[in-house]
Amino acid sequence: MKTRSSFFFNAAPLVLFIGGVIATNEQSSDIGKSYRLYHTLGHGSGISPRGRISIAPPEHGEGLVATFYPEDSEELDITGFDGMVRNNALYTLIVAEDGDQAPSTRNIQLGNSRFVSASVPGCSVRRANLREEITLSIGPTGKLMGVSYRPLISPLTSKTCDKLKPLSEKPENIFGRIDGKDAESMPFKTTVAFESHKPMMAIPTVLPQSRPPPGLKWFKRNSKSDSNPAVGDVGEEQ
Repeated sequence: MKTRSSFFFNAAPLVLFIGGVIATNEQSSDIGKSYRLYHTLGHGSGISPRGRISIAPPEHGEGLVATFYPEDSEELDITGFDGMVRNNALYTLIVAEDGDQAPSTRNIQLGNSRFVSASVPGCSVRRANLREEITLSIGPTGKLMGVSYRPLISPLTSKTCDKLKPLSEKPENIFGRIDGKDAESMPFKTTVAFESHKPMMAIPTVLPQSRPPPGLKWFKRNSKSDSNPAVGDVGEEQ
């Protein structure tokens, strides 16, 4: 069974509670896991930090809280982004567990197991006006198992990027003004989620005995020729 959480981020970090994984208030200071986000803008692009996702219990209540923190010290390479869209290159999101060495292009190409990544056409990210959904797959111990990346494209948007303004022209629907100030240096509108698993109910290996359908009765079974221990001996119904 999977448990899933999501929240929307625009300017300040937002959080959402998740059911299914229990933690007491006393455990809040000891339990938690963080994951670092990076991205590349097409083939040959350098790897840049995107931010951090923290999954931890809340101060009050039960469950877990997922919080996304953007990388304030980094700015989106607008020239590189427009070149990625123009050349039909791939946008790649890379996730690493916090505390691991930052990923390098060589490590990603070699399939280093410390990192997980997902790629989509760069045009899809532009058509979504940089709205995105990031879903982490987390193991029972918090180990990072995988990542899913989905641009949130409106059904009303253009089917191609030919008629969309490049980011260098500061399109209003992306770089809109908020409280009289310019948009964030990383103008992504991000929804994050994570999935985890818990054990299902065990299925018995021995089938229970049952009555036959009305009007029918069981035939006696030859115990010497029947070597299936899962069924057991069921006598003839009287």
